[in-house]
Amino acid sequence: MKNRLDKPDIFFYRKPQVYLADLIHWYKKKKISLRNLSKKLNVSPSLLSLIASGKRQLTEDNIEAWANFFEWNDQEVTWLKKIIALEFATTSEKREALEGMTRFKSFKEKSSQEVLTYKYLQKWWNVAIREMSDLPDFQEDPEWIQKRLLYKVSIENVRKSLIFLDKNKLLSKYGHFRRLDCQGDVYKLALSSFHEQILNKAVESIYKVNSKDRHILGQTMAISKDQLPELKDILDETLERIIKLTEKSNGVKEVYHMALIGFPLTEEK
Repeated sequence: MKNRLDKPDIFFYRKPQVYLADLIHWYKKKKISLRNLSKKLNVSPSLLSLIASGKRQLTEDNIEAWANFFEWNDQEVTWLKKIIALEFATTSEKREALEGMTRFKSFKEKSSQEVLTYKYLQKWWNVAIREMSDLPDFQEDPEWIQKRLLYKVSIENVRKSLIFLDKNKLLSKYGHFRRLDCQGDVYKLALSSFHEQILNKAVESIYKVNSKDRHILGQTMAISKDQLPELKDILDETLERIIKLTEKSNGVKEVYHMALIGFPLTEEK
């Protein structure tokens, strides 16, 4: 466990308010009260407390104004701005912020699994090629893979994907597929990007794949929000049954993506 007497390492944090709360705690250990700290930062103690508790947002203006007192260097200031964007910005801005975060050496070292999962899910064909590697006739050859993929992927992207999967031991030749771990906003962002790509492929499949080789069902209905947890349970249980089919699979020849979706079409004003 991190020693609470150590000054908080800014690159360890993903949420700005958590970092600020730990930093204030560290100053208290040094006998600097919240009131004295707020005076030096030229803000009220209540505002500083609200920001640290997450009830008010830490802004880029705060960071610029407080940088000298907290002795944040340019890299630390940039990091704080990135995690603020990751927390509060639009989806496209969050992606841009995360791309910037992955360039930090400390982030790569301390969050290697997060970076790996993010990069893995950024390209739908990474997931497809990884699953393809478990096919009996799989060939670790970019041209062979490109021909087998139903949707167009450049030979260069296939080659890069193979290098990435091989480097991180994500192909079936390395044994049982290893689980990729990721949490919080990074995982949500990576997964939303993957779902966006794969749902576009689902639309293409309507026109590209023979109906006997696909199965797309949907039901539009009015339900109470109170029933949503039960709906999620039904979808989860169904997916578990589908996953168990892989344990019985013999002579697999293709890679499929299964999706169970429930989302609102209306919003109460």
